[in-house]
Amino acid sequence: MTRTALLIALCATPLLAGAAPADPRQAYIDSTFTAMDANKDGRVDKAEYTKFQQGRFSKQADSIDAAFTAMDTNKDGRISKEEATVVPEIAKYFAGLDTDGDGYLSLKEMQQAMVAAQTSDAPTR
Repeated sequence: MTRTALLIALCATPLLAGAAPADPRQAYIDSTFTAMDANKDGRVDKAEYTKFQQGRFSKQADSIDAAFTAMDTNKDGRISKEEATVVPEIAKYFAGLDTDGDGYLSLKEMQQAMVAAQTSDAPTR
């Protein structure tokens, strides 16, 4: 191996080691772990996990609030089936999201759906 090739190989090794995995799921897992590991010690403790999840829930709650506001075109504080068509996934599951059966979605119903979706795989005690 020439001296130049060796130098290039030595310089590239750290870059290759940090390259994203070919598997997108593994890349997601790795990036999520990195985001959770606030003190960069290679471990995620309960406090780091809790802080990460609280931040994630907060961002999703903000997203739900913004989506609700955008869908509520007549600004009556509720989403009709017609208004829900703006977001196909909401329209698709409208009946299930309308837990009180009044034919409208309230912000509370949408928030409850978000929490239910996030906690559906949580272990029960």
